[in-house]
Amino acid sequence: MTHRLKLRASNVYYRGDLRDLEVGIDEGLIAEVGTDVGRADEKIDLGDNLLLPGVVDPHVHFRDPGNPEKEDFRSGSIAALRGGVTTVLDMPNNSPPINLPDLFRRKKQIAREKSLVNFGLYAGIPGDLDLIEPMWSEGPIGFKHYMAEENLALEDLAERIDEIGALLTVHAEDKEVLNSTSRPGTPEEYLESRPPEAEITAVKKLTPLSLDRLHLAHVTLPESVSLVQEMATTEITPHHLLLSRQDVDLSNFVPVCNPPIRDGSEVEKIQELFVRGEIEVIASDHAPHEREKKTTSEPKDGSAGIPGVETILPLSLTFARNNDLPISFIVEKLTKSPAEIFGLEGRGEIREGYWADLTVVDGSVDREILGENFCSKAKLTPFEGKEVSFWPTMTFVNGELKYRKGEIIEAEPGRFLTGGNRG
Repeated sequence: MTHRLKLRASNVYYRGDLRDLEVGIDEGLIAEVGTDVGRADEKIDLGDNLLLPGVVDPHVHFRDPGNPEKEDFRSGSIAALRGGVTTVLDMPNNSPPINLPDLFRRKKQIAREKSLVNFGLYAGIPGDLDLIEPMWSEGPIGFKHYMAEENLALEDLAERIDEIGALLTVHAEDKEVLNSTSRPGTPEEYLESRPPEAEITAVKKLTPLSLDRLHLAHVTLPESVSLVQEMATTEITPHHLLLSRQDVDLSNFVPVCNPPIRDGSEVEKIQELFVRGEIEVIASDHAPHEREKKTTSEPKDGSAGIPGVETILPLSLTFARNNDLPISFIVEKLTKSPAEIFGLEGRGEIREGYWADLTVVDGSVDREILGENFCSKAKLTPFEGKEVSFWPTMTFVNGELKYRKGEIIEAEPGRFLTGGNRG
């Protein structure tokens, strides 16, 4: 059999392990995996590099439409390619929020025109819950509820979501707790104004709900995970997993995010829980802002959010190496697990019949993270200068090579993904 493209590497991630294999690709799909898949029109020998499934990042904010000066689907998807990310799920808190069918259709068209990676789109919660079903028919990956900002009857929302078999993802910070805290005057006080109690209280309000598909975004506390363990899936970001307040410079807004980076003792506890396998997914929560909104020390002028789509893979794999974790532990949380949770059929694995969404990673380098080198429009990171041991060098989306060692290769746009489990 002759394939259009054949990739060979001594470290192909296949069925939970790294193996010396060849991968044959035809019409965007993985046609064959084996020690000898035959001839090909084109062959790429990847040597000792790692050939991994492309990262499925289930939590990004590409700011398009509304604030393309911060990021758009073009720049965000290029940043994703550089980070080994082949699929992104974009959040609906645009300006205006994407909570009406016509707004969703407009955003979908923008993403189709600009995105170089595969993408799914979240829908916001419409003010009229009768619009939940019409919104679902437009093809969102799920609905996103911001508990800190929206006044909703959770039982009514859960009932509407469950009726149509949709996914509900929640940003769990309680509005009443946040309103009761003092007004911040510095970046450090901003973090203190969003205390652990805000997350715990919000999660406790979710526990009485009956939902088949509930997902908790960016958890920061072990108690949150324990409370929802039997009823929801959870995700953690690299910045909540790796950084504590003692690690970062709080003279400006660069490390400020919502929910906030926690104290060192809390970070140690969430790391222990993560290593035990009790959190299913790693997500970047890529949240870009303009430089002046991050370098300020004034809360009234600052913006919360950290860019992360370019660093999610290097940081996560380096964490595994530093903690003697098998590479499969991290790869599954970046690829197969989010693909399964969000119903992305044929994605997240190197497997016959699956889409050839792949990333090639150099695992022999020690490289510093430098914000000035980001492809994202956001050039600042709290991980500035941090050394990582892995770096993506090539990225394939739907079988097309789109990124190679700093070069963006124009090819077909990414695909709009609706997700499975749609009832």
